[in-house]
Amino acid sequence: MAKKSNPKLIGAFVVGAMVLLVVGVLAFGGGSFLKTKQKAVLFFTTQSLSGLAVGSPVTFRGIKVGEVTDIRIEYDVPAQHLYIPVYIEVEPEKIEIFNGERNENNVQTLVKRGLRAQLEVQSLVTGQVSVNFDFHPDTSIELVGLDKNVLELPTVPSEMSQLKATVQSVLDKISKLPLEKIADELNNLLQSADTTVRDVDAQVKPLSESLKTTSDQAGQLLTNLDSQVKPLSESFKSTSDQANKLLSDADASLPQLVAQAQQVLKSATTALNQADQTLRTAQSAVSPDSPLFYEITSTLREIKNTAASVRLLAEYLERNPNALLTGKK
Repeated sequence: MAKKSNPKLIGAFVVGAMVLLVVGVLAFGGGSFLKTKQKAVLFFTTQSLSGLAVGSPVTFRGIKVGEVTDIRIEYDVPAQHLYIPVYIEVEPEKIEIFNGERNENNVQTLVKRGLRAQLEVQSLVTGQVSVNFDFHPDTSIELVGLDKNVLELPTVPSEMSQLKATVQSVLDKISKLPLEKIADELNNLLQSADTTVRDVDAQVKPLSESLKTTSDQAGQLLTNLDSQVKPLSESFKSTSDQANKLLSDADASLPQLVAQAQQVLKSATTALNQADQTLRTAQSAVSPDSPLFYEITSTLREIKNTAASVRLLAEYLERNPNALLTGKK
């Protein structure tokens, strides 16, 4: 007869197994199943996804906020187009709300402000790539709209892709240039420049020699002028010294000459006065009808005019003693 099982023992075993399961999930899963996650899909339509894999980090300005959960290749047969949707999960709790309320419109508002996803190389050695969110307000919102059940977020090309596109664009422009024609024209230009330089050199050399000859002649002329000007300068200097000496001597003797002239004029004035007095005495003794009276009167008039002239001369010399040297001006 079989032994009957104990229900309590079975129940305790089941409860214990469930407890161990929860502890294992918490220990090895970090309790991620208890977290609320936001799913989204990204389409990087113009660039390679090399280095991106499931589990690659999703960051916002370098801070991890989620991870890549799935990467697919979907084929649109009628349109003959391949799409590679990248599915991600973001932990909203990583973004703490300190003002306002958390709701479903927050993400759309950030997208309007320029929130975009971009691939970034984590390591140039391993080639691992992550998805980083940041604001690019100058970019347009471009969506594929392939999965209507998951929120799609816009993307922008990575910096490496932009660099490659720029380099490729430059290379395309260079490849379209007529390089052979440019090289031929450049070669012709260099040959023409070389010919021009030779012609200029051929013309400049005689001109240089002519200038040298002219310079030598000018130097000889200056030497001759110097030899002639030097004696003339010495002659001018000697003449100037003599003139200065003469003026100095005249200036030194000027007071004596003025005094002598004034003395002479004074003596002349005295003599004229005496003559005038004498003639007046004689005039009073002669008859007015006598011819001698007429001559005495005429002489007195001349003596008067002479005395006036002597007086004016004396006054002028007193005011202008240099007139004895320079004369009357």
